[in-house]
Amino acid sequence: MKQKRVLVIFFEGLKIFCLNIHKFLLYMAFPVLGQLLGLYMVFGITYWFSQNYQDLIVKYPALSEMSTMLICTIIAVIPGLVIFTKAFWDYLVAYVALNSMTEGYLNTGKVYDFKSHNQVALKKTFSFISLWFLFGIFTFIAVIPIFWVLGLIFFIYFILIFQVFTFENGLSPVGYFRRSFELVKGQFARTLILATILTVFCFMLLASGVSVVFDYLNLTEKLSKVFELWAYTLPIDGLERFGITPALIGEQIVKDIVFMLAAGFTLPLRSICWTLWYNNFAGEREEIPQSSKKKTSKKKTAKTFKIEKREIDPEIIRRARLEDDEY
Repeated sequence: MKQKRVLVIFFEGLKIFCLNIHKFLLYMAFPVLGQLLGLYMVFGITYWFSQNYQDLIVKYPALSEMSTMLICTIIAVIPGLVIFTKAFWDYLVAYVALNSMTEGYLNTGKVYDFKSHNQVALKKTFSFISLWFLFGIFTFIAVIPIFWVLGLIFFIYFILIFQVFTFENGLSPVGYFRRSFELVKGQFARTLILATILTVFCFMLLASGVSVVFDYLNLTEKLSKVFELWAYTLPIDGLERFGITPALIGEQIVKDIVFMLAAGFTLPLRSICWTLWYNNFAGEREEIPQSSKKKTSKKKTAKTFKIEKREIDPEIIRRARLEDDEY
């Protein structure tokens, strides 16, 4: 199988993303905006309680008890925590579902039936959670300054773990990392180039574009003021000598929101490109040369499935033939 070039993969992925952008943006709306809404509700309610505490205890004397006030605050923030948790979980599921959607598009020419694609992750929930747990440990270690270089190298080798999880069965959570390492091995430089292109495009260019939109709508200044007022309630007096002020915190939170929007809504593009990149190597790596069969016959290999032989659930294909507006 002839391998595609990095730029071909990127522009092919960008084409699929742009042709179905309305569907992808709708799919990612709750996972991305739900997290922001949940956090806003949690911190907003906490801020409101702190600002109106004296008035509340005058009106409701029972709230003068710290335990009662704490219980009321916890109850008040529960809705925000529920929304955030659900949105965050859906965002994690999207890492797998979007790979399945890409395969569905390549086979049928349509993006459809999001619920069925979500089931690709949910039907292997334990392995899915374990995979994210291991990836979380890896990320925690990689962000330690002395491990930055080594962490970046292994991040590139492990960049296809969610594609492996989506398309291959019979592997353990550690096996997904091992399989990704095998696929990227010998293609590290090209994989790094694709990762760099996606990083610049999604996290820099598009993030700058979102920032321009925020500035045009005058949202940057308004939101910065809101978060600045909230920051005044934080115990940061000792940090002001280091230049950390409420105004700086407010501006940084707005920048983080812009980054989160750009990163969240472009997850489909990244997943599409990495699925195409996975397709570049997966089928080829599973073929064993005739001359080496005797040498490898005694070795146990994890059960995998060739890309060319993967089949989509007939029910999903049937739904793809229906009108788009039915889903």
